[in-house]
Amino acid sequence: MPFLSVVIPTYNRCESLRVTLEALKRQEPVTGGFEVVVVSDGSTDGTDALLVGWLAARLPFTLRVIRQENAGPARARNRGVQEATGEVIVFLDDDVEPQMGCLQVHAQRHLAEKDLVLIGPMSPDPERRRVEPVWIAWEHAMLQKQYSSWKSGTWAAHECGPHNFYTGNASVRRAFILAVGGFDEGFTRQEDVELATRMERTCGVYFRFEPAAAAFHRPHRSFESWLRVPYAYGKLDVIRAQRGDASWEVVRHGYASRQKATRLLADLALPRTGVGEALRGLLRIGAEAVYALPLGGARRAGLGALSALYNLHYLEGARDELGSWDALHQVLRASTTSAYGDSKTEVKERAA
Repeated sequence: MPFLSVVIPTYNRCESLRVTLEALKRQEPVTGGFEVVVVSDGSTDGTDALLVGWLAARLPFTLRVIRQENAGPARARNRGVQEATGEVIVFLDDDVEPQMGCLQVHAQRHLAEKDLVLIGPMSPDPERRRVEPVWIAWEHAMLQKQYSSWKSGTWAAHECGPHNFYTGNASVRRAFILAVGGFDEGFTRQEDVELATRMERTCGVYFRFEPAAAAFHRPHRSFESWLRVPYAYGKLDVIRAQRGDASWEVVRHGYASRQKATRLLADLALPRTGVGEALRGLLRIGAEAVYALPLGGARRAGLGALSALYNLHYLEGARDELGSWDALHQVLRASTTSAYGDSKTEVKERAA
């Protein structure tokens, strides 16, 4: 049996998946070997035909393909974990291109540390930086800010926590996933963070950021799809707080730690129907216009506008899950000490 099983859920990203598989084919030898398990989650864009061709090819790894009706990434990852034979699962997204040596770094770290959960960086592809939309640039900027903080020691690498478990490029022993029952398939977002929280609590795993386990990230996301992410995070953070998986400080962090202008926008938009829609349009137009200006500080200002919009949608999701602005307002005005009980780790960075 291989030491690593690379699990890739995919849905209608045929060309992107091909790039990921090509990168895996170029990987240097991995101690103990690796297999690749691709779960096609109801793809209709030619992905299945692509995979038939790859199954017929001579590859330096065993490729296993699972097809299922569209059920979302949590179920797809669970299927991949169930079918995997490796001791350690490496999760990759279908828009992630592992760089040379990425898998060997995952393998070496797990050979040295039994209870480790490893998180590798996902960096923007230099060839696409000039053509990516501003909201994708924002995603990359927020991740790079987090990675830079770890590298500089502002956030020590050992201070990673379950809130940093991004399954675009991360690895953990299969036994730990199975011990807690896998991903919660009721979660459409944050299923990775929710799983990591249970693994930390039940199995005693710890989390590390490893810059050498590097990959490029090429997200394909419309503006509307991008906005659905913080909205879902807001709803799910409320659910997690209600279940006791995190304290309400996680939700309060999305308001209290933000710039004053962002808090004023939230106070203006959240209690009033229709105001948020108008602000969304204005902030997008402003962000795109300012970001494109060849002026010092323009890019930062454009990204700042998107941060405000992202945080606003996060709070809208929390409000809607709680049922009213009044209920959210009570949560935001309450006080507590920590987002994760006694943990000193930072809340998962979703915005600037």
